[in-house]
Amino acid sequence: MREILVIADQEGGKQAAFHHALEIAKNTGTIIEFVGFVHAPGVDSSEILTQDEKKRVHHKYIDQKQAQIDDFLNALDLSGVKVKVKVDVVWEKSFDRWVIARCDQKSFDMVFKSGNRTEAFLHTPSDWQLMRYCPDPVMIVGEQPWKEGGKVLVALDLGSSSSRTLELNENLLRQGIKLAKATNSEVHTCYSIAVPKALADLDLIDPKAYEEKMKGNLDPFIRKLVDEAGLDRSRLHLLSGRPAKEICRISQKIKADVVLVGNKTQTSLRGRLLGNTAETVLHKVSADVVVIK
Repeated sequence: MREILVIADQEGGKQAAFHHALEIAKNTGTIIEFVGFVHAPGVDSSEILTQDEKKRVHHKYIDQKQAQIDDFLNALDLSGVKVKVKVDVVWEKSFDRWVIARCDQKSFDMVFKSGNRTEAFLHTPSDWQLMRYCPDPVMIVGEQPWKEGGKVLVALDLGSSSSRTLELNENLLRQGIKLAKATNSEVHTCYSIAVPKALADLDLIDPKAYEEKMKGNLDPFIRKLVDEAGLDRSRLHLLSGRPAKEICRISQKIKADVVLVGNKTQTSLRGRLLGNTAETVLHKVSADVVVIK
């Protein structure tokens, strides 16, 4: 990895995203661009404040955030470690717009942001916009530290042979391998064979026979995909059932540190939401989640 963009937590945050990025930087020499965001409602739209007064408010908030980030970085033990961190603080109401524009301007290997994925938790609109529209892979980081010799799980989509799906699978594998090398982790891959509900409900097919036929059809493609990537076939998990549920189950079973999922949802569909599989995985797993387009 060459460079990672890390979004600083709001005041009081644990900066989990930065700590994870730091682990990669220690192993690879990756440069970290660490960006904090500040904003005060009503300042820019005020008809009472002059432009100079608005600028002074901006600078006051930016200086305070800069001091917080400096204190955080100064408290880290980086003795004997060569890590380059570029810090910026930006006055911006919606961080997602700035990050997306930054990634359009300069490509990053990955964007890191701290998050909390529980069934009851809803991401902010800016979180969803970032995961949906950012051109670079986005990692939503939890509070769990990565284990030594951990596991990276890549959730493949083998249900379609379209060029878009093939490209997404290749990108998922490429990013998974890159991340595993940067964190000294094993790469695992998984794919779930789901029997079409309409056919199963009408007893038109034998679910077991359908699964076996799908496995037979997929095997040559899987072998080619895995062998070309130089992966261990024993770490390929071919599953049966709903993809989101099975991804979460295998993630828990192998104790994955990171799960990579693809997002194929078109920008005109369902507002700011991702696909159902990506949404469910974000809510259900304790591992960090990388969303890749």
